[in-house]
Amino acid sequence: MMQQIYLTRRNLETLLSKLDRAKRGELTDCTIIKLDYIHPKYPLSIIDGVAITAVEDEDYYTDRVPGEVFYKDEPKE
Repeated sequence: MMQQIYLTRRNLETLLSKLDRAKRGELTDCTIIKLDYIHPKYPLSIIDGVAITAVEDEDYYTDRVPGEVFYKDEPKE
């Protein structure tokens, strides 16, 4: 069974903020921890919780090109 993780806009903006802070030299692990598996509509399907860590594109895509995304969602450079 595929696991499901719901990220709110607030979660996504927090991760982006953490990436920006790291780029400025501030101390951050660029990570949020999700533990909400009892939410009535968007429960986390991983009972133990999950750590989600953001990394910069240039650090992640060192040996391959990024995969395709829906054309309307293609990141603007």
